[in-house]
Amino acid sequence: MSDTARRQIIRIAGVLILSLAVAAALLPLEDKMPGRLIVGTLLLVGGVVEFGAAMARRIHRPSAAIAGAATVLAGFRLVIDPGAGFFPVLNMVILWLVVRAAALAFAASRSHPPLQGWFFITATTDFLLAVMLLAGLPIALIVAGLFGPTSEIIATFSWILAVSFVATGAFLIAAAPIEACER
Repeated sequence: MSDTARRQIIRIAGVLILSLAVAAALLPLEDKMPGRLIVGTLLLVGGVVEFGAAMARRIHRPSAAIAGAATVLAGFRLVIDPGAGFFPVLNMVILWLVVRAAALAFAASRSHPPLQGWFFITATTDFLLAVMLLAGLPIALIVAGLFGPTSEIIATFSWILAVSFVATGAFLIAAAPIEACER
C-alpha cells in the first residue's frame, strides 16, 4: 500500500471518528432506543473504524489494533447483552478506556515526537475519563441539566464517548502524514 493511501485511510478514519463524537454528544436527544444498545453501537462502529486505521499503519499497528479491538469487543458485548444495566455498562466502559489508554501509552513509549505527543494525549484522555467514571463524577447531572431527563446510561456515557472520540479522531487526523510514512 502506498504512503498516500495509508495517509488517506488514517485521515478518513479520523474524520469518521470525529463524526461519531458529534453523534455521541447529541445522544441525550435520543430516547427511543435502549442506552446500552446506543453506547454499544457507537463503540462497535468506532472500533471497526479505528481497527481499519490501525491496519494502514506501519510501526504502531499492534498497539493501535489492540485499542481498536478493545473498542469493538466492548461495543459488541453491550450490543448483544439485552440485560446490561447501568453497572455492567459502567464496568465495560471503564475497562475499555483503561485498555485503550494502556495500548496507546505503550505506543507512545515506542514512538518519537511529534507522534509520541499525540499518543500520549490520547492515552491520557482515556485514562482520565476512566478515573472520572471510577470517582463517580456527576457527568449525568451536567447532561441532564443541558438536555433534560434522559436515561442514566446515555446521560453518563454520551459525553465520555464524545470526548474519547474527539481525542482519537484528532489524533488520527494529525498523525496521518507521520504514521503513513514512518518506518
